[in-house]
Amino acid sequence: MVHQESASNKSERAMGSSGSIVSDGNGTYRWVHELNLFTNPTILLTVLKVFIGIVVGLGAFMLALLVPDLVRGHADSNDAIGTLHMTGLLALLFVALTIVGYFAYALMQGGTYCVVFTMDERGIIHKQLPRQFEKTQVLNGLNVLAGLAAGNLSQMGMGILNATHDTTVSDFASVRSVKGSRALHVIKVNESLSKNQVYVDPEDYDFVFGFIRDHCPNATVKG
Repeated sequence: MVHQESASNKSERAMGSSGSIVSDGNGTYRWVHELNLFTNPTILLTVLKVFIGIVVGLGAFMLALLVPDLVRGHADSNDAIGTLHMTGLLALLFVALTIVGYFAYALMQGGTYCVVFTMDERGIIHKQLPRQFEKTQVLNGLNVLAGLAAGNLSQMGMGILNATHDTTVSDFASVRSVKGSRALHVIKVNESLSKNQVYVDPEDYDFVFGFIRDHCPNATVKG
């Protein structure tokens, strides 16, 4: 029974991917990705985008408050320029603090962000792993989990999945946009109030992107 299931797994892996994706033979795919925090700027760019958006919004709000005074003549263009100047300085400060904080976080994580993904026709789950987990160790556990229906060895895979930190779940039916970046090995799966970043090895990119695209009927797709 175990040998038959293993053969099925190998066949499904061959159809779906040439990389490290593991299938359980029932339409569920799992893989682990180790993101290099120093060479891949995906997370840094995401955080910078959020903070710069906050600063720009604050600057726009301050300018909006200034408009009535400009109309009444209680303020002039110098006040508007001063507001823009202060907004620019705030933006530079946030950028500097974000970069310093990011590299401090990267050092604490040992330079890598290890995450395991679980994907089926309903959605995809993104689970961050503690820093002590390494890609080879996790992949071995996922193979055990997929290849054995029962037995003590399967606890290795379950233990890995249960030892996760942060979890993000995307329901494909609720996804509004899918944006892929082959160069950064990331696929952004966005719902109205939830953003998920799916990391994938280069050899698996086409399979995962195509699977997500085909299962998100309400999403705009780019990439």
